[in-house]
Amino acid sequence: MFPRPRATAAAAVAALLAIVPASAARAVAEPSQPHGELMLTVSDAEDTWTRGVMLTCPDQGGPHPRAAEACAALDHAEGEFRALSGRDRNCTAQHEPVVATASGTWRGKWVKWRGEFPNACALARQTGVMFDF
Repeated sequence: MFPRPRATAAAAVAALLAIVPASAARAVAEPSQPHGELMLTVSDAEDTWTRGVMLTCPDQGGPHPRAAEACAALDHAEGEFRALSGRDRNCTAQHEPVVATASGTWRGKWVKWRGEFPNACALARQTGVMFDF
């Protein structure tokens, strides 16, 4: 004897409904992997002072004060700090060198970057919000 088409369809729907909630619960329980976790620092040229902050992307409410913007900028630059575009502003020729660094991971790749700038304004002009902390 062959099963009735309605009974077979109803059994298939019931089986599907039993599977969907379980897979949805697993998806919610497993946190997504971040695009990147980077330690950012800014110091003077002689390393007499340093400030730093952790940037986790996507922004998960971490300590970077402008994390969402910094993550978006790094996404736009495809993870290349040299490709960051900053603020359109004029800077003075004041010589107060600063050094910015970034180390950690971005989209599964190790990142280690260091940039030297004549002053904090030049750093902001080149890197935008990335080191604005």
